[in-house]
Amino acid sequence: MTAFLNNLFANVFGDNIILATILISMVPIIELRGAIPFATNPGFWGELAMTNWTALGWSLLGSSLVVPIVAIIFIPIINWLKKIKLFKNLALAIENRVKSKSAKISGADETSQKFSAAWWKKVLAVFVFVAVPLPFTGVWTGTCIAVFIGLDYFTTCLTVAGGNLVAGLLITLILQFFPWLNDYLFYIFIILVFVIIAIELIRHFIKKKKGN
Repeated sequence: MTAFLNNLFANVFGDNIILATILISMVPIIELRGAIPFATNPGFWGELAMTNWTALGWSLLGSSLVVPIVAIIFIPIINWLKKIKLFKNLALAIENRVKSKSAKISGADETSQKFSAAWWKKVLAVFVFVAVPLPFTGVWTGTCIAVFIGLDYFTTCLTVAGGNLVAGLLITLILQFFPWLNDYLFYIFIILVFVIIAIELIRHFIKKKKGN
C-alpha cells in the first residue's frame, strides 16, 4: 500500500513535497489532520520527509488558505446549486448536514449581538469543534458552520484558523512524543474517514427508507 501511494505521489508531485503537503492540506476531510502525518512519513518521501514542525507550518498554511474562500463562497454556491435540478438534492443534503451540525454545537440565536454571551458561546463552540483533530471537524465544516450560525466574516476566519492551529499542534505533539505512530497515523486517519463516510451513507439510506 505504501509503495503504491509512494509511486502515485511521485508521479503527481515528483520531489516537491512542499506543494504536495499544501495541496493535500486543502482537500476536504483530509486537511491538516492528514497532511502532517503524510508529509512526515518516510515511507512516502524517504529522505525528503519533513520534520514534524515543518510539516505543521506548511499544512497550516494550506488549510488556512481555504477558510476565507469558503467563508465567502459557501452560501452563494449552495444557493446556486439548489437552482440547478441536477445538483439540487446534493446541495440540500449538504445544507441540511451543516444546519444539523450547527444546531448541535450552538443553540444561540443567529442574530446574537457581537461580544454578547451568546456570541462568545458560538465562537467557543466553533473553535472547539475545529480544534478536535478528527475527520469532518476541520476547516471546511467549521467554516460552513460558523457562517450558518451567524458569525461575521472576520470572526469566522479567526475562530476557525485558531481551532485549526490547535488541531495541528495536537497532531504534531502526538508525533513528537510518539514517533512510532508516524507510520500508522496517516492510515488510521484514512480508515476513519472511510468508516465515517460509510456510517453516514447507511444513516442516510435508513432515513430515506423510513421517509418513503
